Amino acid sequence: MSTAEKIESRQQESQAPCDDELKPRVHCVVKDGDDALAILHSRFEPYTKEEEERLLRKIDIRLALLMLFVNGIQFVDKLTISQAATYGLVNEAQLVGQEFSLLITIFYIGYLVAQYPTNYLMQRFPIGRYITVNFVLWGVTLTCMGACTSFAPFMVTRFLLGVFESCLNPGLILITSSWWKREEQPARIAIWFCASGVISIPTGFIFYGVAHMHARGLFPYQWMFIFFGVFTVCFGLALWYLLPDSPVTARWLNDRERLIAVERLKSNNTGVKNTHHKWPQVKEALGDLKVWMLVAGVFVHNMTNSLQTNFTGLIIKGFGYTTYQAVLLSIPPAAIVAVTVLVVSFFLSSKYGEGKRIFAIIICYIPGVISCAILHASPLNENTKGVHLFAVFFIGCVAASAGIMYSLLSSNIAGYTKKTVSGTLYFISYCVANIVSPQTFIATQAPRYTTGIIVSLTAFCVNICLFAGLYMIYTVENRRRDKLDEGRACQDETRELIDAFSDLTDGENKKLRYKL
Repeated sequence: MSTAEKIESRQQESQAPCDDELKPRVHCVVKDGDDALAILHSRFEPYTKEEEERLLRKIDIRLALLMLFVNGIQFVDKLTISQAATYGLVNEAQLVGQEFSLLITIFYIGYLVAQYPTNYLMQRFPIGRYITVNFVLWGVTLTCMGACTSFAPFMVTRFLLGVFESCLNPGLILITSSWWKREEQPARIAIWFCASGVISIPTGFIFYGVAHMHARGLFPYQWMFIFFGVFTVCFGLALWYLLPDSPVTARWLNDRERLIAVERLKSNNTGVKNTHHKWPQVKEALGDLKVWMLVAGVFVHNMTNSLQTNFTGLIIKGFGYTTYQAVLLSIPPAAIVAVTVLVVSFFLSSKYGEGKRIFAIIICYIPGVISCAILHASPLNENTKGVHLFAVFFIGCVAASAGIMYSLLSSNIAGYTKKTVSGTLYFISYCVANIVSPQTFIATQAPRYTTGIIVSLTAFCVNICLFAGLYMIYTVENRRRDKLDEGRACQDETRELIDAFSDLTDGENKKLRYKL
């Protein structure tokens, strides 16, 4: 009997009403299984290594690079307000006290409010289309910010910007887990995550040029919002045709390529797409200590985010550099971010990096500890200005740890509903930290921002301990599964295929091993 016939036979067996007390959950294939089974059970065919390599190159070129560009636009749009602050937004919009910090915070409040609805909708609807609609809407919102000249309208538009952008990073994680093998994911996440550095280099020069525009009585910061907002809208319209929903529906793959793109993900044991919202998986996600440790790690990491991004320009300007110098000096940290993320993540995707993801997170925090120690302990004067500037540059190495956390989320959590719920918790944590973090950078403490530096230093140290603990938990669980009969590899290829795409969670599928 062929593999396709075996799958069809087993699916026919599973078409009877599913009784969890009488049949294992894995047999409920047709009712609850992954979308990929629909294409595999009728058209499954073997393929060669060369075919898979050609397909992987095609996916990387068509999708990974597109995701880099999409995430880069989102990053620039989100942080345009930081560059605007460097160019006088605070004075020209008559912001006082902590109002600039509140403009940063309100973005993440919008992001937080939208998190669960947006993750639920991404499961229910085609993810590529959903991201595209939100992409256009945030471009329109950013353009409207060009008309803002006071605190109140900025608060409204920044909130909406957070709502519309809330889908992107969770969506890119879901896309990554649906297109690449778990061992391939760190490098692909690195490609789109390093956009914060790669895109910031050319846009730094664009910001520099736009800052000299004073046409039609608009302030330079207004032209920044208009320029990047219109570009986002135009690119978003094209994204409707460029961003696929899944390998099952990608129009730029032929029928055989779709089969290979899906079947090669069997070893992930995490599936491709499932539109059923399963409450048992919600319960498992909420009760999983490993999920909560990742959520806590994201929160602690993002308590340092204001130091790494939002206040970088103001800190550099406070060292005594001019406005234009401060903008140009914001480019080297972006380059360091891009290089570090790519080097670390491609190392982790190589044979030498197997089992070293959490070690890499810990190592990447060491530059953060050193930089914060310099900024806090070293006096700021003309003689030490270079040392402080080095610390601001050096802290960019920390960004690689966030990309690795994304890869842990996509690789170590299985079950589509559990993954979306965990992603919701993950990005709620991200939002709350980014709401709190700007408030630790107190305006009266500029340019040293003593409180913010101390909080960041503490956060780096806490996460070193937290991820060391998570490493131990993953290791113990993997060893426990190695001893279980149901945790051993099955010799039946068809059984393995069905198990891989039956939408089992990492708690249910004992064959899954957590990536370290």
